[in-house]
This record gives sequence, C-alpha cells and structure tokens, in this order.
Amino acid sequence: MKLKILFVLFLFITSIKTFAQTKIVAPNIKAVDIYGKQFELYSSTKPKVIQFMRIYCGGRITQQSVEQFSQLAKLYERYKDEILFVTVTLSSCQSSDLKEIAEYFGIKWAFINDFSDYKLDIIQAYSSYLKTLRDPALIFVNKNNEVVKTTDFCDDKKLEEYINLIIEKTPNAKKKSNK
Repeated sequence: MKLKILFVLFLFITSIKTFAQTKIVAPNIKAVDIYGKQFELYSSTKPKVIQFMRIYCGGRITQQSVEQFSQLAKLYERYKDEILFVTVTLSSCQSSDLKEIAEYFGIKWAFINDFSDYKLDIIQAYSSYLKTLRDPALIFVNKNNEVVKTTDFCDDKKLEEYINLIIEKTPNAKKKSNK
C-alpha cells in the first residue's frame, strides 16, 4: 500500500513539474499591414507586444484604446530596437481611415486590420486569449514566441512590469539602465 501511495505521489509531482514547464507558443501572424507591407510575427527574433483593439465606424475607438495608444507610443520610442510592436484591429467600416488614425495617434509600428481580407484569421488564432480580455487587449511574447503575459488595459507601471518580463536582462544592460 505504501508503495502505491509513493508511486501516485511521484506521478502527481512529475505531472505538476511537466505542466509548469509547458510553454504556450503565440500563433504566427502573417498579414499585410495598412500600408501594404508584408508582416510576419515569427520573422523577428525580438520579444513582442501585440495589441488587439476594435475601431468602430467613423474611426471611433474606446477611451481606453486612446490611452493605450499613448502608452504604446511612448514604449515604442523607448524600446523600438529591443521589442517588436504590432497592433491588430478589427475595423469593418470603410469610413474608418486607418492610416489617418495611425498618424493621429503616432503609431509607427505594424498596424494590421484583420477584417481587410474578410477571414478574421488572426482574431480566431488568438481567440483563446481574447475571450477573457476586454478591449483593448495586450499579449506579451518573449523572443521564443512564447506567451508570457496577457492583459487588458492597465496603467503605465504594470505595462513596464510586463515589458520587463519579455526583455532578457543581461548584466551589461542592467548597468546601463542604472546610469
């Protein structure tokens, strides 16, 4: 009986260890951005910040999306050499001028409308994350394309915390940041 209990305990412990080591890989994104440029998520070896948000008819967006654009624009300027940023939107109305929106909000990173090809393949690929998040949503992915964190709108402090989760800190990088 003791041997059976030990065996079951061993199986339980090894299954927990295996579960903890399971990495969830972000689905690849292959699309044409709003400027006609080909984009592929896996083509970059950098960590990634993926924003999902909606744009309503007439270019209307939520106040939290406006605030998140501002946050991401600041982060982009700070981390553009270290992190790949991408915004995936769902905009079904012709009255939403996405290039105008990108210019207005200072979006200099990849900006993709998943509705432009009528497939919604990106939204579907990420639906397991998006169904639990509100608009706008962020997915933080490390350089190995593993999902590290998901969140909906959050403050600057939390965003910085999540950025640090996906950036590999080297001893030299820490020294530079302390100066």
